[in-house]
Amino acid sequence: MKKRLLTLILLTLVLAPFLGTTTEAADRPNILLIAVDDMGYSDIGPFGGEIKTPSIDSLAKQGVKFTNFYVGPSCSVTRSMLFSGNDNHVAGLGNMNELLAPNQVGQPGYEGFLNDRVVSMASLLKEAGYHTYMSGKWHLGEEPDQDPSKRGFERVYTMIQGGTSHFDDEWMMYANYTPTYREDGVRTHVPQGFYSTEFYVNQIVKYMDEQKDDKPFFAYLSFTAPHDPLHVPDEWLDRSKGQYNDGYNALRTSRLARMRELGIVPDGTVLGPWMKQVPEWKELTAEQKKLEIRRMEIYAAMIENIDHHIGRVLQYLESSGKKKDTLVVFFSDNGANGFEMDSYPGTDKAWVEHNSDNRFSN
Repeated sequence: MKKRLLTLILLTLVLAPFLGTTTEAADRPNILLIAVDDMGYSDIGPFGGEIKTPSIDSLAKQGVKFTNFYVGPSCSVTRSMLFSGNDNHVAGLGNMNELLAPNQVGQPGYEGFLNDRVVSMASLLKEAGYHTYMSGKWHLGEEPDQDPSKRGFERVYTMIQGGTSHFDDEWMMYANYTPTYREDGVRTHVPQGFYSTEFYVNQIVKYMDEQKDDKPFFAYLSFTAPHDPLHVPDEWLDRSKGQYNDGYNALRTSRLARMRELGIVPDGTVLGPWMKQVPEWKELTAEQKKLEIRRMEIYAAMIENIDHHIGRVLQYLESSGKKKDTLVVFFSDNGANGFEMDSYPGTDKAWVEHNSDNRFSN
């Protein structure tokens, strides 16, 4: 039941008071649903993080923090439950399509896309009189008839798969697939100078701004950041420089202390066992520490950049007079990604070394 919480909240808040009535759709709130990709629970300020997120902080101060909220273990699993209000096995994503085991392929509940046994939340809201807009990651089916434009969205610019380069090279995140972008169901390509976080915000603001009537809107802003690869525009590279010099063991301890102070976790909460496959900070060489510090800095910068662009959306709502009538929901589709890129399907260290430049200087 907890897995279905967000969908039920949205539908209850928006639809329940009006079902079976003649109330005009314009009397209902707009909904802006913001999803980030693979962001850790404690990364942002309201949940104990040290990363600077003033826009997200302001949302938390003005609204409600969900501290007993659950998502699925992976991207499309969570998104299938979000959009259907059903368990992911009912919705067709018993496992991510990329990770289907041989005995799962072709089985009911493991179709690898949002199946036809469930109705999309976007379809329900559209039928209830809402404009429906989407910008960003879909990951609920790759075929044209599985496109978000076929599941309730009237305007949509989407990256279909689970992840890709955040820049305009449209490079695959792991071996053997071509990233697919579509606008309103039609194959397209990103413009020169594209950076995913900025562009997806540009698109969702564009769709909202082009609306000329007074109908409410449901806008789904689905970032692909801070999911790997670790990409951020040059001017953001050093925003967190020096912040992680004490290493990830120390960071883990300091975050837990802040979470206790904020009441996110009970006072007596202690750290769980260390993951054996990850070396502790004291075991790393100086060169390894240097690289890990840089990786943490860039990851943090990606989240700062997300926060900056969320601020742009909130500013648009304010300046257009729509903020007071808009319900804003922010969440991460699952916890922080624990994989190295060479552990993705069909990918190994040799492929990563040949297709990536992960030297410290880069």
